Amino acid sequence: MEEMRQHAGLQKNNFIYKNTVTYNYSKEYERLKNIYKKLHKEGTSLESAENIFDGKSLKFFFKAIKQVITITNSKSIIDFGCGKAKYYFEEVLIENKKYNNIQSYWDIDNITLYDPGYRKFQTYPNKTLDGVICVDVVEHIPEEDVEKFIEEIFSLATKFVFIVIACYPAKKYLPDGRNVHLTIKQPEEWQRIISKVKKIHPTINPFVICSETRKKFVTVS
Repeated sequence: MEEMRQHAGLQKNNFIYKNTVTYNYSKEYERLKNIYKKLHKEGTSLESAENIFDGKSLKFFFKAIKQVITITNSKSIIDFGCGKAKYYFEEVLIENKKYNNIQSYWDIDNITLYDPGYRKFQTYPNKTLDGVICVDVVEHIPEEDVEKFIEEIFSLATKFVFIVIACYPAKKYLPDGRNVHLTIKQPEEWQRIISKVKKIHPTINPFVICSETRKKFVTVS
C-alpha cells in the first residue's frame, strides 16, 4: 500500500493526491465534449434539457455498487461521467426503505461528481478516491479513445472501478445523425481491453458489466 501511495502522489486527509497525467485524446473526442455541453444545455426535440443525460441509468446498479463498496471497504468514490447526477440530490426508495439520496444508501463519506459535458460538474477530480464508477459512458467514446479512457478511469481509483458498458445502439442520436453509442463491441472484446488495462493497474479491482439490452447483463470482469 505504501508503495502505491508513493507512486500515486502525496497522501493528505486520507486521500491520495495525484501526479499530473495528461491523456491526449483525439480531436473527435474534444469535439464531442462540446456537443454534449450543448445537449445538456438545450436538450433535443424528444427530451428536455432537464431530463437528458440526467444519470437515470444508475438506478439499475444501486445494489451492485453497494455490494462492491462493502466488499472493498470503500468510503469514497468518483462518479466519472455522472451526467446531471439526479440520484445524488433526491430521495431514493430501495427495498421499501427511503434514503435521502444514493450516497446515504451506499454509506460513503465522500463523492466527487465529474462530467465534462455538464457545467456544474466540469471540475476534474484532483485526487484519487477508493473507487470510480462509470455507468453507460464508455460506449459514447470514439473507438480510437476508449482504451485510453478506461485507463484514465483506473488511474483515479485506489481500490476498485465499477464500469457498465452498453453493447447495443441507443435511442438517441447526435446532431450529425450518428448514434450516441459510438463504440459498440461484444462483451468478449471489452473483456480483452479491461484485461490489458488491468495489467497497467494491477492493484485495482475491476467490476465490469456489459449490457446486451437494457435488461440483460453480462459480467466480464
